[in-house]
Amino acid sequence: MALPRLTGALRSFSNVSKQEDYSEESADITDKRSKLQEQLCNSDLTWKKIVTFIDENTLKEQQQSVHGDLRTLFHAAKQIVGSENGEEAIESGATFLFKMLYAKDCIGRDETQAIKQVFGPFPSSSATAACDAASRIVSYFTEEQLATLLQSSEELNSDPKLSFGRNIAFSFDMHDLDNFEELLLNGEMDDQKVISLDYEKIFNNQFEHYPNNCGETSDARSFGKIDDTFLWCEVGKYLNDSLQGNTPGPTMEHLCCTLYEMLASHKSGDELQNELFELLGPEGFELIEKLLQNRIDIVERSFSGPNDYRLQSLQEQCRKFTGENSKPNYGCQVTIQSEQEKQLMKLYRREEKRNARREKRTGDEGEILVDAGISFDPKELRMQREQALLNARTMPVLGRQRDMEFDKIHYPHVYDSQAEARKTSAFIGGSKMLLPEAIERENNKMYEEVKIPHSEAMPMGLVEKPVYIKDLDEIGQLAFKGMKRLNRIQSIVFETAYNTNENMLICAPTGAGKTNIAMLTVLHEIRQHVQQGVIKKDEFKIVYVAPMKALAAEMTNYFSKRLEPLGIMVKELTGDMQLSKSEILRTQMLVTTPEKWDVVTRKSVGDVALSQLVKLLILDEVHLLHEDRGPVLESLVARTLRQVESTQSMIRILGLSATLPNYLDVATFLHVNPYIGLFYFDGRFRPVPLGQTFIGIKTTNKVQQLINMDEVCYENVLKQVTAGHQVMVFVHARNATVRTAMGLREKAKNNGHICYFLPTQGPDYGQSEKQVQKSRNKQLREMFPDGFSIHHAGMLRQDRSLVENLFSRGYIKVLVCTATLAWGVNLPAHAVIIKGTQIYAAKRGSFVDLGILDVMQIFGRAGRPQFDKFGEGVIITTHDKLSHYLTLLTQQNPIESQFLESLADHLNAEIALGTVTNVEEAVKWISYTYLYVRMRANPLVYGISHKAYQMDPSLEKHREQLVIEVGRKLDKARMIRFEERTGFFSSTDLGRIASHYYIKYNTIETFNELFDAHKTEGDILAIVSKAEEFEQIKVRMFHTSFFKKNLLL
Repeated sequence: MALPRLTGALRSFSNVSKQEDYSEESADITDKRSKLQEQLCNSDLTWKKIVTFIDENTLKEQQQSVHGDLRTLFHAAKQIVGSENGEEAIESGATFLFKMLYAKDCIGRDETQAIKQVFGPFPSSSATAACDAASRIVSYFTEEQLATLLQSSEELNSDPKLSFGRNIAFSFDMHDLDNFEELLLNGEMDDQKVISLDYEKIFNNQFEHYPNNCGETSDARSFGKIDDTFLWCEVGKYLNDSLQGNTPGPTMEHLCCTLYEMLASHKSGDELQNELFELLGPEGFELIEKLLQNRIDIVERSFSGPNDYRLQSLQEQCRKFTGENSKPNYGCQVTIQSEQEKQLMKLYRREEKRNARREKRTGDEGEILVDAGISFDPKELRMQREQALLNARTMPVLGRQRDMEFDKIHYPHVYDSQAEARKTSAFIGGSKMLLPEAIERENNKMYEEVKIPHSEAMPMGLVEKPVYIKDLDEIGQLAFKGMKRLNRIQSIVFETAYNTNENMLICAPTGAGKTNIAMLTVLHEIRQHVQQGVIKKDEFKIVYVAPMKALAAEMTNYFSKRLEPLGIMVKELTGDMQLSKSEILRTQMLVTTPEKWDVVTRKSVGDVALSQLVKLLILDEVHLLHEDRGPVLESLVARTLRQVESTQSMIRILGLSATLPNYLDVATFLHVNPYIGLFYFDGRFRPVPLGQTFIGIKTTNKVQQLINMDEVCYENVLKQVTAGHQVMVFVHARNATVRTAMGLREKAKNNGHICYFLPTQGPDYGQSEKQVQKSRNKQLREMFPDGFSIHHAGMLRQDRSLVENLFSRGYIKVLVCTATLAWGVNLPAHAVIIKGTQIYAAKRGSFVDLGILDVMQIFGRAGRPQFDKFGEGVIITTHDKLSHYLTLLTQQNPIESQFLESLADHLNAEIALGTVTNVEEAVKWISYTYLYVRMRANPLVYGISHKAYQMDPSLEKHREQLVIEVGRKLDKARMIRFEERTGFFSSTDLGRIASHYYIKYNTIETFNELFDAHKTEGDILAIVSKAEEFEQIKVRMFHTSFFKKNLLL
């Protein structure tokens, strides 16, 4: 039960408004969290402290051997914790092992149990090595030195943490209780006892008794004695002194109200001093000094006055509204009102006139008679004013007024429920964001959980009719053989996709059937080239751009199977699958990756004929625009659109994407007519509705983080398995699959829950078990009888196929796998859990956040269409990343362009191709990119000030500046020749080589710096190894030993 609070009582029985949200709240929270993490690091024993202590307390001749033992301990911790968990987690694990094992001679049962409880199953040899290393390290120090190291952290941790309010002294004076008869019933309260913090009401109540004696009192009052009339009289003196002989200024009542609100605010003295000076001017120095010195007394005194009188100042307001105060107020204080405030005041005046007419209290010309005793509710007006301010906070600061005057444009094929959901907000992980309605939140010491329930299916519209395959023409029936009808999304899209040549953008959830929409456009293109019942296969080419090689192989198999009855040849063209020219000529549909198609279309001879035959370009996963590979897609689309304009030949573009927040921008980029070709389907159209759960682990200690993640993961797995569902747990390293699966199995056995995980004893179970026992994979054989298994790309193909088969038949309840399973095989489960979001990026040499594309693909595996009414996706991450994934998966962040990062490479490619020959053409070329669309929509993100955008709405000058800067860089790298005076570009051999072989600008720059005529073969190899393209190659341990051996020879 929550205890009553003083602040709650004040809010309930007064008209104190809720304090405005502090605009820098997120920054404050982040700052406090970082300080807390620093404090925790300083207060506990860390690996850095151990190393520093050893360096300071050992002799130089001992340091080499001690550091060798430290390396042994660190390597053992790496084996136990897992290299996929990052260096911080390994250091925390090494510290944990040192604290536990420094006084032990060997690993006993208690130590084994403690390590297993924290890290799960571990290699015993690593624990033994860690114990031996810790014992050797300790042997170099005396007991006193060791005690100093260990006690320093214990003392810091043992400081008692006093809770807020422990030192407040309470007075327990007893008072007589009121008689029962005198108590108020049903929560009623006398109006006179309601606390009011409205200064206007306070001073009017008090000064009715003495309106004319202020001057005398003020002069006689000593500076140290403050009574209820102090502010009123001091303001009167100020107005008499400052406005002698001048035109009238602000009224005394208004100035008192304003000053009181400023004094009662939470601003510091310095801030208040500046604001008071701006309000009162240099004549008010003396008044400012008095107000600041007596600020607390003035505010406190105002609580003691009676509150049962009418507000006299409202009469002044009414006179102002009805025009009685007709004197000109030149040089007076100006109040700036927004358009909404003006409308609010008009509404108020209109309402007052209506009430006055109803009670026959209006004059001949409809003016409100002030003497008739008008009353209105100031609280209601205050509430309306606050609501207007709240609404204004959600509107763009730099928004144009004319945008707000028109009704929102409605697009016929956009089904976006997020428009309503954006009206609710929540604070998640310190970030303000918009979340759908009916969310569930749980916040405890271990984690914060946000659960977004699955959405109900969109009700069928009156005009929606399913499209049956039997109603299609002969070509459509052959391609969709075996299907009865198209699903709901495909039926809505059918007319535009199958019977028109419009560019299209399809935004729909994973698993909604976007591939069949691509098939509809393919069939439309084939029908365009049918003459007298014969398909003219030499007249067209169709290109399908898939984001990954695995997906390209899957799409090739799908389209080959569907188009085989029509005699259409489908081939894969990727880095792994090269095609000869004759094969390309015989192929009508190419499935490729963005980089490969970019290389093909960059060449000015040979492959140009191929690109000119392309009639349909299908771009899958267009939401990759905001990732590192996005610029390649932008370059492809820009090149295609310019080819359409220059050759006047039609190339249809189809974009397939997951749900995007700024789908209109992407549609503009693809030259899609939003009224015809834009189709947006939210989560309500998913075949199996998806419920999403986001869990953020709060602890900052890396070892504790791993423990908590495993605990939360087990809780979620158990919840699903006890409900009779299968679960897939996704981790981000191959060795982590075994560790996680063994850990979950161990927890289930220890807690007595293993009975829920055992496979059902079906008729084929015995045969399946025999197949598993034949496998060479030891972990597979051990875990299968308990209902657990693993799956990753490092396993043998036959083992992977066996696991997939057993999981689809229900014999495996929990499958721990890597993301390759989500991409390669369509193997759905009722629930999917992503454990951890840190993945090692070899390109950057560090751990990075799991990409949104992978998360969406994994979540797309949740829910089996034949069996489940809904699926569940759970993502377990750290608390600081919780808001990041919430914004991504609830489409909060708009898709931005990354084209500026690789502008040099793509401009060089266009110059080498010959499509850009001068600055003017390059400026025009940029206008076809997604970068140009987003620069105009969100200029500040791209370094363009609002003033510059107003001066140059088409961003002509900014684009020209970008081109000139990049041209200078390319000219310096000798990739092009740039004549800045005339603005002409010409390509060089080096630039053409870089374009044709996809060598990046940074690599060419490195080669230019390091190459000269006197380099040996070894030097050349060393220079080539510094190329940016080779940064992602990982060096394994056996590679190092091999190189050392060969270098020594």
